[in-house]
Amino acid sequence: GFSPIKNRIIEIGAVRVTDGKIVDKFSTFVNPEVPIPYDIEQLTSINDGMVISAPTIEEVLPEFLAFCGDRPLVAHNADFDVGFVTAACERLGIPFTPTSADTLILSQNLLPQLSKFKLNIVSEALSLPDFNHHRAADDAVTCGLIMAKLAEMLKEKGVTRLQEINAAMPELRAKSQ
Repeated sequence: GFSPIKNRIIEIGAVRVTDGKIVDKFSTFVNPEVPIPYDIEQLTSINDGMVISAPTIEEVLPEFLAFCGDRPLVAHNADFDVGFVTAACERLGIPFTPTSADTLILSQNLLPQLSKFKLNIVSEALSLPDFNHHRAADDAVTCGLIMAKLAEMLKEKGVTRLQEINAAMPELRAKSQ
């Protein structure tokens, strides 16, 4: 869905990236226990039949959080994706206060020549492989590869730690233009 309050997670995916390479993957459908909205089925190609026998979020979320550990979460439009995980954690009474990095915002600052910053457009601009957009595992792989490329760009600009990004953002914008 489009609302972490009204809608539920139907698929969740994550990857671990080391030195720009995917080293581990987590991916599963999630039974939302309610019908998938038509517009979401059209966007993702995920239908009720695909999730009916999948585990529920109560089963999946602890596994997902264990996979992530205390690592920073990276997402393209992190407020959206992390918002769904946060809402699910709140519903289940699971403490969740992640550190996150947003490849959308980083792309807007490091790739100002682009007129749009959708995941597939940024991926193409960085010459990454084609992927099945709006599917959790594929989006996670692509986002991880984007972050690896953006991290190299940040390193070239003297930013080597996640904690340095926000403070460096105005300078990054100026240097990228």
